[in-house]
Amino acid sequence: MQHFLSVIAAVGSLAIPQSGMTNNAPIAVSSCSVSDLFNPAIAADLGSPIWYRTLQVTFSNTQDGVATKVTFDVLRDGTHSTITERGHFSKGVPIEHFFDEYNGSGSQGPAVCTVAAVTFADGSTWTPPPNGAPTDTTLR
Repeated sequence: MQHFLSVIAAVGSLAIPQSGMTNNAPIAVSSCSVSDLFNPAIAADLGSPIWYRTLQVTFSNTQDGVATKVTFDVLRDGTHSTITERGHFSKGVPIEHFFDEYNGSGSQGPAVCTVAAVTFADGSTWTPPPNGAPTDTTLR
């Protein structure tokens, strides 16, 4: 009987994710902002302003494994956009990236960046919990 219970416990543990990560995202976002700029020289020639929108995100990996792909969900005035950063992101190293020609919302409201997915060099992945529970990476 005791052997049977051990087998049931072992099979039950297979249903639990074995990644060792918590629900908190393995990426910490420290800044997220959208800049709406225009080129007045081009605007003078064409008669209307030409807008350039850039998204600036600063983040760092909080896990021991090297992250190779980080996908962010960007929310600005009710409009969602997705951006992906690829590279080799070691633990604790701040990464600052400007995404030129960001095509998100053209409003002037603040941006909110949330980690949507992470892929690590060893092939493991992280995604937020399906119930929409907030993680510690949402910034305003």
